[in-house]
Amino acid sequence: MKVRKLAALSIAGILAALAMAGCGKDSSIYDENGKVSLRMAQTSAADGAIGISMEEFAENVKEKSEGRIEISVFHNGQLGSERDNIEACELGNLDIAVVNQSVLANFIPEIAAFDLPYVIEGTEHADKVFMGEIGQDFLKRLGKVELKGLGIWESGFRNLTNSKKEINSAEDVKGLRIRVMENEIHQKLWKALGADPVPMAWSEAYTAMQQGAIDGQENPATVIDKNNVVEVNKHMAITEHVYSTVYVLMAPKTWNSLTDEDRQVIAECMEEANLAERELSRKMDAEAVSTLEEQGMKVTYPDKTELIAETQSVRDTYGADYKETLDRIAAAK
Repeated sequence: MKVRKLAALSIAGILAALAMAGCGKDSSIYDENGKVSLRMAQTSAADGAIGISMEEFAENVKEKSEGRIEISVFHNGQLGSERDNIEACELGNLDIAVVNQSVLANFIPEIAAFDLPYVIEGTEHADKVFMGEIGQDFLKRLGKVELKGLGIWESGFRNLTNSKKEINSAEDVKGLRIRVMENEIHQKLWKALGADPVPMAWSEAYTAMQQGAIDGQENPATVIDKNNVVEVNKHMAITEHVYSTVYVLMAPKTWNSLTDEDRQVIAECMEEANLAERELSRKMDAEAVSTLEEQGMKVTYPDKTELIAETQSVRDTYGADYKETLDRIAAAK
C-alpha cells in the first residue's frame, strides 16, 4: 500500500478529533488583530528531513491561515531536551514539539513496542502501521497524558557507526561502547549483541565519540550525515535494527484555544506534511549514505538474519507486555 493511499484514513482521524475538541477560542492566545504566534521545537539539525519539514509546515500554516497563525521553529535543542519539550507541552509552555518515539514511550509505555528490533520490516510496512489505524490510535492515546497528537513523521531505519572496525557480522558488534537513547529496550538490544550501551543525550554524543569515551552510535543515515558523525566514526553498518518515528505534539491548552477554522488549517497542513516528510526522508536517507561514503565512511551490509536471530531474546522478553500492539503490527504487513 502506497503512502498516499493512507491519507484519507489519517486525515479522517484528525478531523474527527476536531469535532470532539470543543468550540470557540481563548481570546488571550490571539492578539488584537486576530493573529496568534506559536513556537515549535525539536532537538535535531535544521537541515534534516524533519527540520526542513517543520519549516515547510510553518510556512504552509501561515499561508493557508492568511497570516493568522505564525509558527517560529527552533532546532538543535534550543528549547531544551525532548523530554523537556514534552513536559512543556503538557504544561502549555510550548505549543508544538517534535519528539522521538523512544522518549515518548516514557509517557505512553505501549509506544515502546515500536522500539523492539526488527518488528517493522520495511517502509511499506511502516506506512501501513503509522499512517493507518495503529498510528491514529496512538495519536489519540496521547490525550491521556495531556498531549495532543498531530502527526507521526519518519526518522528512519537506524544504523550503527563506530570508530573501531568494520561490522560484517553480529560477532563484530561485541565489545563496542555504543551511545544509545535513555531507553531500556535499546539498551537490551545492544547488550543482546554483546555491545556496551551507554545512555546519553544526543547533544553530548559527538564530544564523547571525539574524546574516545564511546566508540560509536546508532541513528538513521540522514541524522548521521547532518550531525557530522563521519568526523569521529569511519565505519557504518546498514543494520536497520529499529525503525524510528517522531511524533508531532501540540499543547492541549494551545489546541483548545484556537478557533475551529484554525484547527482545521493546522490539521490539513499536518496531513500534507505527514506525506511530504516521508518522501523527503527516504530521498535524503539514500543520498546520505552516498555522501558519507564520499566523505570517507566505510559502509558495510551485515546479514540481518543473523542480527534478527541474536536479538530474539529482546522481542521475547517484551512480547507479553506489548502482545496486542505487536500482533497488530504483524497483521499490517
